[in-house]
Amino acid sequence: MTNKNFEAHEIRDEISINYKYSLGSQSKFFIDLMNDKKLQGTKCKKCGKIWMPPRMGCSDCFEDTEWIELPHRGEIMVSTIVWYTTSDFIQKIPYGIAFIKLDKADTGMLQGVFSENLVPSKLRKGQLVRAVFKTKENREGKMTDFFFVPEEEYETWINQPEYEGGE
Repeated sequence: MTNKNFEAHEIRDEISINYKYSLGSQSKFFIDLMNDKKLQGTKCKKCGKIWMPPRMGCSDCFEDTEWIELPHRGEIMVSTIVWYTTSDFIQKIPYGIAFIKLDKADTGMLQGVFSENLVPSKLRKGQLVRAVFKTKENREGKMTDFFFVPEEEYETWINQPEYEGGE
């Protein structure tokens, strides 16, 4: 039932909040990414499964894991092309996102895939990709500190002044 005596009054305002949060047991991944361009996964101490993204406990056998450095190369498991995005990536559209299984890992991680000439065939299952990193002064210990490119474009990307290669 609608109250005919009620009249909504709205005031537009902006709220700015400064917030600091801890990445807890995952902090090592982000610190090593920021400082050393290392992609760290974890390996189960019991069954040997290698998790990427890292997990502190194995989701298969529930045992503890240990940190293990993984290669910067992998292959696309599944992908899509992004046409709408946030302000952080608006200059990059279209770009791809994909589940990428790094060499030596048993699981895949979701990450951005950029290409100079993005076409669906560059984001196909089995496509080999390599990690490209922002320069040290621009890395913040976030997932946006790196992205993947088709392996044949790697040299082109790391020769741009705002990016660098890894291993």
